[in-house]
Amino acid sequence: MDNTLEYATTPLALASLVAILVIGLLRVLTTGKNNALNRMITHYGFTLVLLFGVIGNGVYLFDSYQSSETLIIGTVVDKENGKYLARAQVDTGGHARGMTSDTGDFVLAIPKSRIADQYQISASLDGYKRQITTINNEAKMFVRFELEEIALDFDTAMQVADTRLIIGHYLGLPDLQIQIKFSNPLTSQIVFKDLQVDVVSPSGNSRRLVQFTASVDSYSPPLPPIPNIFVAPSKAEQFLFRFLQYDLQSHQLAMTAQASLQSDPNFQLRGPQIGSHLLSQEFTEKLESSMNSSWFWESGNSTINVSANIDGETVKFTRVVSISPDQVEAMKASSDYYQDGFGIYPRVNLAPVGSAIPGHQIESSAL
Repeated sequence: MDNTLEYATTPLALASLVAILVIGLLRVLTTGKNNALNRMITHYGFTLVLLFGVIGNGVYLFDSYQSSETLIIGTVVDKENGKYLARAQVDTGGHARGMTSDTGDFVLAIPKSRIADQYQISASLDGYKRQITTINNEAKMFVRFELEEIALDFDTAMQVADTRLIIGHYLGLPDLQIQIKFSNPLTSQIVFKDLQVDVVSPSGNSRRLVQFTASVDSYSPPLPPIPNIFVAPSKAEQFLFRFLQYDLQSHQLAMTAQASLQSDPNFQLRGPQIGSHLLSQEFTEKLESSMNSSWFWESGNSTINVSANIDGETVKFTRVVSISPDQVEAMKASSDYYQDGFGIYPRVNLAPVGSAIPGHQIESSAL
């Protein structure tokens, strides 16, 4: 009905004007000749003009009724500080919808054809709880929304998606991989820091592991250790962290061995060869002693405690890795690689030695 005036009212008005001109012309032509014909033309002609006028005005009034609007005026503010909220979505459930201005104001125009006795109006904005209110249809309708910010749920902000123990990696010690998802439902950036992993063996022996590398996922290239995770508003990030059980002394020994191997002409020419000893006996004994002193894995259920700091709050998760005696022996056997220097040199694929299978994974389960 939006174009009723254009397609109906204007033609009717033109028809009325034409009828008046025709009637006037006929009256001039019949004046003094046939009074009966003159009266008939006048009577029916002006009746026709009156009919056109009534129809045109009726169409105009109906179109005006259909196109008129009822206005709902309101504002959206932050409940805590009274700050006006811009670009908040406002909806009346199918009658009308809109968005607040930079000053937090909104105007919803409801056509007459959609007017109802009541309206359920909602206001929503990222980082805030959606609010719904009901108002009755009145001549003047004003609504004020006071939205509450979504509080950070620490249990869902950081979630451990996957934890598994990888056998036979750096210095022959297990590599703990943890996949963590960080979510931010707020309108401001949040920071996750102090990510720590502690492992407690079945006998109660506790050890804090060291973050070795991180990556966006299992297929991405490794990154240096990440001390802080920054998550943008209304976003989620996921990382795969690697934690290792080495101490500083073992790490320094491995770095010394790498430098020694890379400067050895025979090693530069042939590379690592299965069965050949790349390290001296004295160095091998030092490395083996260091690894044995760092060892604390036992058969049974080892508890993995994960924690991080989020906006001053500590979030903790617990996982359990069940290790069989055979798996412990396989993990210890992997140290044989390092007596020959293979595990120390980077980018070298390790061949199986005895029951040790490098890369074998032991999955964890939730406590």
